[in-house]
Amino acid sequence: MTWDDFTKKVKEIFTGKKVSDNVDTSPYDEGERELIDKLGKLDEEYKNSDKYDPGKGYEDIADLLPEKQTFEYLKYEGDDEDTIRSNTKDKYDALLESEKKKVDDELNTKTAVVENKKQSTDEEYSQKQEQIDKDYDEFQKILEQELVKKGLYRSSIRQGQADANEQARAWESGELATKRNIDVGALDAEIAKLQGQADTAIQQLDLSYAQKLDSEIERLIDKRNKEIASIDKYNNTLKEKEAKYIEDRAKAIEAQLAQRLKDELVIQNMENKYGMAGAKKESYQKRYNMAYEYYSALPQDAALQMLQKNKQLEEYLGAYYGKLITEIARTKN
Repeated sequence: MTWDDFTKKVKEIFTGKKVSDNVDTSPYDEGERELIDKLGKLDEEYKNSDKYDPGKGYEDIADLLPEKQTFEYLKYEGDDEDTIRSNTKDKYDALLESEKKKVDDELNTKTAVVENKKQSTDEEYSQKQEQIDKDYDEFQKILEQELVKKGLYRSSIRQGQADANEQARAWESGELATKRNIDVGALDAEIAKLQGQADTAIQQLDLSYAQKLDSEIERLIDKRNKEIASIDKYNNTLKEKEAKYIEDRAKAIEAQLAQRLKDELVIQNMENKYGMAGAKKESYQKRYNMAYEYYSALPQDAALQMLQKNKQLEEYLGAYYGKLITEIARTKN
């Protein structure tokens, strides 16, 4: 049995009449709607007056409390891991290039000094070679002049002296070339040593900056993860507060509703026992009169069926609703 079936049986017992479900009430629907509108206006006027029954004068908690509290959730706005890796690499690549440039600049400066020394040494040995050639050419010239004076220019002595002079020139030039090669080789070795030191320094820089880069990326990602964890923890706290607020609001609404029903039941019992009084009685009596005037003019079966189905009418008439049904049931058409 549904609730409507149950209420129907109660009303049948209350009125002493069995209400038919097959009565056509459509011709009276428009009039009933107009009646309900009038009763609604009377109800609104009464509730808006300063004489409204305090037993129903509640400020609805559901209206006073918003459905949910609005919290300002935090959002991580830092870089993602890929961006951190990319930006940090760019930073350390730039630093590494700067350090490498210092090494290259120092190498170039020191190499230039040695190159200048090498050039000076080369020029010095070239000058010495020129002087040797000049000295031996001069000696050969003087020797030939002496041989001419002695009438020996075309003799074998001249050729022997010339060969001996060239041999001496070749020996001294060879000694000079050996010294030159030793001195220039030493300078070339110094340049190679500087290059080797620079290569080693650059290798160490590569290794050092690779370690620094890995360490910095690890530090920044760890910092990022901690910030995200802190934000998540804060936001979860807000979510818990939000859920708690919704739960507390529901409990408050439920408690208010229970108290309201309790208070209204007390008032209803008092009114059932002693009747309405004052402005409330006047308002509900006026509503009853309007409803009675309309329904009593209808065929009884139609009126009883409409009264049974109209729950809004029961709200507007309160305790007078039962009286209206009783009076209509007693009416004979």
